Amino acid sequence: MNRSLLRKMILRALKDYLWEEEDCMLTEQEWILLETKVVDQIKEENQEEGMYTIIQDVVYEYFTNK
Repeated sequence: MNRSLLRKMILRALKDYLWEEEDCMLTEQEWILLETKVVDQIKEENQEEGMYTIIQDVVYEYFTNK
């Protein structure tokens, strides 16, 4: 999976939950955590078509558990 595309999609989902764009600053460890969760779920569900929904779910889970 293209890491750049994945990060852009995660960033877009983050902006749905945050007021200010500056709040979207994640540490490298947080990026890796979110990317890993997304890729694992895509592989587990074998659904690249549902990638947008999976990213939304992972980002939502990230904010609700923070």
